[in-house]
Amino acid sequence: MKRLLTLVAVMIFTVTSALADYTIYLPTKPGSGLDTWAQVIIKELKKHVDEPLITQHIPGARHLVGMNKWQKDNRFDDKAITVTGGTTSVNTLVVKGVEYDYTTWDALGVQLLDIFIGKAKDWNPKGDVKMVFGNDHAAGDVTAMVLMYCGPLDGKMISYKKCIDERMTYVKGVGDKEGTLMFMRGEFNIFRGNPTAWTKKISKLDTGEIWFTQGVYDPAKGGPGENKFAQGYDFDTVFEKTWGVKPSGELYDVYRLAQTQNDALQKGFWVNKNNPNRDKLLAAFKKMLADPESRANIATASGGDYDWALGEEADQIVLDLRANYTEKKLKDLTWWFNTIFGWKAEFKPELLK
Repeated sequence: MKRLLTLVAVMIFTVTSALADYTIYLPTKPGSGLDTWAQVIIKELKKHVDEPLITQHIPGARHLVGMNKWQKDNRFDDKAITVTGGTTSVNTLVVKGVEYDYTTWDALGVQLLDIFIGKAKDWNPKGDVKMVFGNDHAAGDVTAMVLMYCGPLDGKMISYKKCIDERMTYVKGVGDKEGTLMFMRGEFNIFRGNPTAWTKKISKLDTGEIWFTQGVYDPAKGGPGENKFAQGYDFDTVFEKTWGVKPSGELYDVYRLAQTQNDALQKGFWVNKNNPNRDKLLAAFKKMLADPESRANIATASGGDYDWALGEEADQIVLDLRANYTEKKLKDLTWWFNTIFGWKAEFKPELLK
């Protein structure tokens, strides 16, 4: 009788576990840009997953609190999923206190997005009026602005620092929303935004126009490619058109390291490595993206029908990004982020292993 009861208990536990809710962890607060995007994906994914999906927000320290908790505890639940953003990804390059590692997870899907950089219509980057902007957190984007504004110089970071000191007004302590408002008030002559922000609000500013985009990551080439919604505006094309030479040098390498890391993994869904439910969830993702209604709703939330890297293709992106790390690039990135943006960045030799 005792053995029978034990068997029944095991069967009940097994069935209950199989039917348990999936928990989707978000390392951000409700209502943030990442959360707003993720909630649309989750709503559409629910149509294609048999079990319920619930969400849990663990914000703090620009994704560190939630993602470190994911790495140490939450990921080991077979019904656990995490959402990541560009901040999550860039943190791994230089931010102190990062305990999470993308290579220990399996991807469900990563949306391949872009960042738009705009300028005032009446501002000539090669004219006498200084560039005025600030956003310490969007350090990769600002680095691109500095490169585009200052030109090729000699490629050295110290030369670009001098250009910032002498030819640019950089305002510290400004975030995305405040930066857009400062542009609208005429205090900034530059603005930035992800595709959603660009499509819904920023592109409608009468005083602004697109300057360039960072480019959409192309898994086939292992680097940024052209944005189908802004053809001819990717950074490299605009730089060469503006200055007559292709971009290169120390700072360009730093920019590409940071910005490609951000944009290639800007928004994604992940489970723990070898999660037994991965194939089932990946099939649900594929059904969702093949559903015209779901795809349209996601496109609206994403600022356009941007492509996705699913499953192993997204896993490979993580490995391809790692393959581009060098000691010099990581040390240069650390110096630049600390010196220009006031980050408390550190060189991480373990990333080269």
